[in-house]
Amino acid sequence: MPVWRRYLVKETSGRLVELPSRQYDRADDGTAPIPDYAGRCVELVSAVLVGKQGAAPTVTEVAFTKLYFDQSGFVDAAKRERMIRLMLESCADRRCRKPARRTDCNALAERADAARSELMRDFEWAPAPAEVTAALFVLGPPRSAAPLH
Repeated sequence: MPVWRRYLVKETSGRLVELPSRQYDRADDGTAPIPDYAGRCVELVSAVLVGKQGAAPTVTEVAFTKLYFDQSGFVDAAKRERMIRLMLESCADRRCRKPARRTDCNALAERADAARSELMRDFEWAPAPAEVTAALFVLGPPRSAAPLH
């Protein structure tokens, strides 16, 4: 069963445009920049689609995030690392369950809350309902069903 990704970028006009997954991958792995996005933060819709032979593909996951590009047009590695660190820190309080260590748990909960707030502020795009509808409309059957590599 083929599985593939699709990316949409919200232009300044509000229109969603396709960002080919190969182009995104190359900017992410440092092999080819996207000059139009150099030095920018873009609002990105990322979707995972699953297809079956002879049937329309199904959108199985959609995420709305902010993606940062460095001055050369590559995905900003430092911002990516920061996002991952904040994601891990935001889950720290879920590991604390022992009542004997309540003060440690409280400190972890405070750090996790702070990380969640920072993560939402800097990396989450909270689209309006009309933007979600527009994204799902655009994500209909893909133009090409290139499987993940």
